[in-house]
Amino acid sequence: MLDSRSVAVTAPAVPRASAPGVMASIVRAHRRMLAVVLPLATLSEGVELLTPIVLGLVIDHGVLTGDLRLTVLGALGLILLRVLGVLVWAWIFVQTQKACMYERHRLRVGLTGAVLDPRSHPVRRPAGEVLSIATSDADKASDLMDMLPWVVPSLLTVLAAAGYLAAMDIWLGLAMLLGIAVMVVVIRVITPTLSARYDDQQSQAAEAAATATDLVHGLRVLQGLGVQSRARATYRRRSRSARRAALVNSRYSGISSGLTTLVTGAMLAVVVVLAALRTLDGSLSLGVLIAVVGVARYVMGMLQGLSGVPVWWAGMSTSARRVRDLYTDLGRTVDDPELGLDVLTTQRDERGDLGGGPGRRGAAGGLHLPQLSVADGEIVALACVDARDADAIVDAVNGRTATGTHIGEQPLTPGNRLGLRSDLLVEPHVVDLFDGTLREQLATRAPRGTAIEDDTWAADALRAAGAEDLLRILPEGYDSRILDRGANLSGGQRQRIALARAVAADAPVLVLHDPTTAVDAVTEQNIAEALIAARRRTDRATLLVTRAPALLQEADRVVFMRDGAVVTEGIHQDLMGHAEYREVVRR
Repeated sequence: MLDSRSVAVTAPAVPRASAPGVMASIVRAHRRMLAVVLPLATLSEGVELLTPIVLGLVIDHGVLTGDLRLTVLGALGLILLRVLGVLVWAWIFVQTQKACMYERHRLRVGLTGAVLDPRSHPVRRPAGEVLSIATSDADKASDLMDMLPWVVPSLLTVLAAAGYLAAMDIWLGLAMLLGIAVMVVVIRVITPTLSARYDDQQSQAAEAAATATDLVHGLRVLQGLGVQSRARATYRRRSRSARRAALVNSRYSGISSGLTTLVTGAMLAVVVVLAALRTLDGSLSLGVLIAVVGVARYVMGMLQGLSGVPVWWAGMSTSARRVRDLYTDLGRTVDDPELGLDVLTTQRDERGDLGGGPGRRGAAGGLHLPQLSVADGEIVALACVDARDADAIVDAVNGRTATGTHIGEQPLTPGNRLGLRSDLLVEPHVVDLFDGTLREQLATRAPRGTAIEDDTWAADALRAAGAEDLLRILPEGYDSRILDRGANLSGGQRQRIALARAVAADAPVLVLHDPTTAVDAVTEQNIAEALIAARRRTDRATLLVTRAPALLQEADRVVFMRDGAVVTEGIHQDLMGHAEYREVVRR
């Protein structure tokens, strides 16, 4: 059970080598901003570096010489430098945070759109893993925009500081360059290990999240089987594995920080000692000594920050790779124009729910497949000997397979499935409810223009789904909270709410896949009568994929299918004389 909930079935994926890098995409999306921010960030860091140098000059040429005017002007210059540095830094911070938040949102929405888009390749990944990648990994990969505008200017100013020290004394410059070289070697050695450890940590965390999602979804089943303790043990084991991976990752990160701190501390100690010795023998002035110490402190702070780059890079690159791999498995790319924020926003504004607009309602013209047709005003039931035939029909109506399916005169393909969403609604057998009130659940697919404040539409939907009793059972009626996946409801209650939600959508073409398997026979009969009454209109076509006798009895026509081919069709009473049909519907 623990691996049963997955996004879809396995399908061939695009070769990973063809997928563009997520980090490269992020940089390209903000190249104009970076062209301005990077020079300004370098200027801001340069101001920080110049501050101790200017202070040394003021001491040598103002304080020590007794020149009050130069001392005052130097002090004012230092103040202006600091103000300039702070203002530039503040502007850069705002721009980089905007870019970082934008990329987080872009990756999250893009991945969500790719997973939900019927044109994407189906993949077999636990829902918890997909959620982890679309949230945690997307956020981590987007931190590139937070790090890049700081790392590049810091490296440049550290090299500039080494050049300044070399100009003051060649041995000072060599000492700093040697320390930087040692630190680069240390970073180069430990980065692959950190990346591997972080990858293991994220994989373990995703596996624990997938297990938790599966356990919550199947909680009632686990309770019914009496295996809660075993399920808890499984989650506890995977959670502890994730914790151990995080601790190992933290341990290696600590070793990395310790080694780089040791190298930078030793280097800067050598620089300060050498500068002091040169000052004592008269080679350097007091102002230069102060400037060297100030520059050394600045460089130490920069190198301390840069020492964390391997840890950050390991996390970001690993998360970016996981995001890219999910896009690739879906047959999409991070730069897919159909998954852009502007396109998705426009589709929502124009179509309500990434589908067709309200102006198309009532113009569907029925549902037509090679095996069967459902005309406007008709309610057809499809009974299949093999459940795989039913699944194939539902997949065809969903636009996942090219089978010659038409909505009215329009062919239904993976490419135009979203555009026909307002004309077609397929309610799958697996029920998914979201956290929110009963009213919000029913309004999820309500057509645009529905007066949500007036509960008449909701009452009609509940009546058609045989779920009016929920208003008496739930303590606060329409305002009662439904937990994620309907965790506080029974299976029958969840199924009836999903059915009511589908009825409330009032789609011109409605396909229901086994909508009454979790209810008793009496409730099923009530649902059949109310549902058929609600959908029996001249501009509505309804296909019921079911073996439920009550629904088959109420349908205008029943199509009986075996091995992907229609065996016979007619009304339920007449088909009961067919031995195989009678056996199937009485199971």
